[in-house]
Amino acid sequence: MREPRPVAAAACGLAAALLLGACAPIGRQAADGGAVAPQANAQAAAQSTVDTPWGPLGPADRDLVVKVRQAGLWEIPVGREAERRAARAATRRNLGEIARQHVRLDALDRAVAAKLNVALPSRPTPDQQSWMSEITGKSGNDYDRTAVARLRMAHGQIYPAIAAVRGSTRNTLVRNFSEQCETFVRTHMRLLEGTGFVTGDMLPDPPQATGAPPPGDPGHSHAPAPAATSLLGGG
Repeated sequence: MREPRPVAAAACGLAAALLLGACAPIGRQAADGGAVAPQANAQAAAQSTVDTPWGPLGPADRDLVVKVRQAGLWEIPVGREAERRAARAATRRNLGEIARQHVRLDALDRAVAAKLNVALPSRPTPDQQSWMSEITGKSGNDYDRTAVARLRMAHGQIYPAIAAVRGSTRNTLVRNFSEQCETFVRTHMRLLEGTGFVTGDMLPDPPQATGAPPPGDPGHSHAPAPAATSLLGGG
């Protein structure tokens, strides 16, 4: 896969109402004694790390669990529709298989979210809804090409996020889950590429690299050729 958070409600204290004559949002106190807005508390909570039986759970861990759920909310219906409507047999077969695998991945994701008490979205984002409408509005090879393009871009964007969480998470449950996600997403990219519709403009921008060597002459190696040796052991 180029691509939601709960907001706490404000409350009013009786004492504050009596003293100030109005309702004011209740938040934690700043160092100078002033009140901190509830929105600031929510933002701080979103970036906090909490302890779980499987180790610390950080914001990147929770974000991955949410993103996997969010992906399934639009990729499952797109894959199911493509299984019926795509012009080419390879597109129908491969996108249908992606939908079936996403159903299994979604079940894993919801089980992990329940254990970690992570709130999950229940509907596609506005962007995802627009992609679904765009795909549905196409026909023939344009339908196949558009569906594959949107799905391949989305998978290419979430793949490095999965790898980053796998490489850094301190939570063993999330670590195992990220490994499962990587297997699913890698398989899905291969299925999409197997349709024959994937082109370079469907891929996300490559990561920025520092300290990379300059390009050489393609097809010509600058490494010295190994010395010839006799199969019989002679000089």
